[in-house]
Amino acid sequence: MTALALADRLALEVCRPQTIEDAWQRLWLSAPAATPFSSPAWLVPWARHYAPGRCVVATVAAHGELVACLPMFWWKGRLFLAGTGPSDHGDGVFARGFEDSAAALLRAAVAAIDRPVERIELCQLLRSSPLLAAAPPLGWRDCVVAGDACPVLAIAGDDGMGNVGKRMRRNWRYAMHAIARAGGVIERVDAADAAPAAADLERLHALRWHERGEAGVLADPLQRRLLADAVPALAAAAMLRMLRVRVADRTVAVLFALHGERQTCCYLSGFDPAFAHLSPVTALVGATIAAAAREGDETVDFLRGSERYKAGWGASPEPRFRRVLVPG
Repeated sequence: MTALALADRLALEVCRPQTIEDAWQRLWLSAPAATPFSSPAWLVPWARHYAPGRCVVATVAAHGELVACLPMFWWKGRLFLAGTGPSDHGDGVFARGFEDSAAALLRAAVAAIDRPVERIELCQLLRSSPLLAAAPPLGWRDCVVAGDACPVLAIAGDDGMGNVGKRMRRNWRYAMHAIARAGGVIERVDAADAAPAAADLERLHALRWHERGEAGVLADPLQRRLLADAVPALAAAAMLRMLRVRVADRTVAVLFALHGERQTCCYLSGFDPAFAHLSPVTALVGATIAAAAREGDETVDFLRGSERYKAGWGASPEPRFRRVLVPG
């Protein structure tokens, strides 16, 4: 743990992720622009599996309360935002009015690494991210390039479908009726069922991709371990939005989404190909949008990837950015 002076009323410190989970979660809940991928419910499990012993969090506290933090990890001479890889968004977490601490946090993270840092990569930044505008460490230079755009649906209407095309709305209604005729139901997974539902998602995702002769993202054992660890943590933090289709007491489809401030992020789904005629994933996506509308969300983020179905749901690509810094 490293402590540095930042200003008379502020304290800058670098610590391990698991030592500040509660304070980090309080900060995340109060931060106006924080996404689910910068929460400790996602990143502490990520650090446990993807960067054990190589993840640090640079923090700023005001009067003993955390007001900004920047989780990062070291790998082969490079410093990355924690979560890089499985996360579709990257950033620090900043309370309102403390966005200008980003440069100090970046310098502190570099200083805390006990080996040379040859490159810093800040991936999947929003246009509004303080990390895009932060001054680089002294003697460093930077460039900004395009990241992977994320299609985002602006929720409108009582059922959230105001910006969804007529054809997709019709497909959704058809899928809902087909499931009902088959005696099926759509359920929201609660915290008590989070772990078994994650196991169902892994099984169903593998079934779907196996049918296509491909492995799918959960062929990666690290991704599987992250999913099994993060889903219960997200449920405990009230950030899990997981829906499933059950037919005859059997789970035949699951959609895993994460919830943040006024947004729902659809991350992963899977279904049993034997029930493809019910279009269960179409039913789950529509149900997720409707649930997000009821909870007062403004957007549903379909995350990385330009699959055609996302445009069919009315999602428009929003740019993300990658900032690379190297010693000058």
